[in-house]
Amino acid sequence: MRSRGKLGSILGCTLLFAIALAGCGTPTPSDTTYGSTPGATSSSSASSAATATATPPPPRALAWFQTDSHNVGQIWASVNGETAHQITHMPPSTEECRYDEDWSPPVFSPDLSKIVAAWGSDDCTDGPLHGPIYIINASSGAATKVPSADANIRLSLRQTGWIDDSTIWWMSGWHIYKYTIGGSATLLANLSTFSHDAVLRGNTLFFSQGWGSGGFALKRFDMTSHTILAGSIDLGTTNPCACSRNDALAPGFDVSADGSHIVYQKVAPAGAGGDEEGVGSSQFFYANADGSGATRIASVATAHAMVKMQLSPNGRLIAVTRALPAPSIFTASVTSAGHSGDPDMHFYTSGDSLSYPVWKYDNVTFWATTAASPVVTMERFTVGTSSGSVGVSGGNNPWYTIGG
Repeated sequence: MRSRGKLGSILGCTLLFAIALAGCGTPTPSDTTYGSTPGATSSSSASSAATATATPPPPRALAWFQTDSHNVGQIWASVNGETAHQITHMPPSTEECRYDEDWSPPVFSPDLSKIVAAWGSDDCTDGPLHGPIYIINASSGAATKVPSADANIRLSLRQTGWIDDSTIWWMSGWHIYKYTIGGSATLLANLSTFSHDAVLRGNTLFFSQGWGSGGFALKRFDMTSHTILAGSIDLGTTNPCACSRNDALAPGFDVSADGSHIVYQKVAPAGAGGDEEGVGSSQFFYANADGSGATRIASVATAHAMVKMQLSPNGRLIAVTRALPAPSIFTASVTSAGHSGDPDMHFYTSGDSLSYPVWKYDNVTFWATTAASPVVTMERFTVGTSSGSVGVSGGNNPWYTIGG
């Protein structure tokens, strides 16, 4: 059974013309062509938060996946603004239940030489999209599976990333691991509660947890001392349903690049008999990393679903997707309440959003996957515009890495 939240189930690739690299869809030439140029500003001149980053641009990579002519998910990328190209050439599965269609967000290493991502699907299940983790050589496309039976993660969430150029971390269920290429996996923690989304900032891993009662919290884990830090941020509760949760998510959150601040969604339950996510309403907050000093932002926005969000590189704006019902994509300032009429509060007309919104280094451009059945499209958005524009027809789960 294909889950209701399945990202890849509507990836039907329509070949409008032959693509030399055997990809499906129309790959974006580069993040330069489809992104704002350095020095560009939002179309809303009052949006003081959306200021461009100084040139020259930093090392960076925009990556995503799309299915090929065999309906196999393949990773594509544009590195340092160059023409996009197909990275992986994974073979099609011969099994009846195929776990070869989708990838988690493809995250480049800081030196842009490697990619970590998980490859799989939810075929023949009513559970979430999931699959084993691979480390991929960004030049040759060679993909090596991480040697651990527990290196199997959800594809719709951020559950893996880089500690440095040769070491990755990941979360699987209630376990936290790290793995250095050529070595063996190390279990860092055995948590008491199931984990969901996670991001690493410096030595601190921020992660969300959920309980069977429908409650959620945001916590922090010290990757050096291997201990959970004090403090727990309430992300609200949902109406638990007596059903399979399929690919349902947890409340959205993100952390500033320097790890000093967080943004998060706090949910309230829907009435009895709600869907598998059980969200009736949402509020959005900006706070210090430990949850102190929380202030409400994006007050005019509503969401009856678990959202996905990301802070801009300079930490001034938040982009939110999956804030159903439509319009499900918006941006807001972290320094204003976001009431009606706020010049930094913008909603975008597009299809239902699916992926994380991922910011370009210029702080005014971001990408997100949207669904306009039967085709999924990776769109480019500019802060303050009314809608996105097509970047890659068939592109999914984009991720943008600013290298170190």
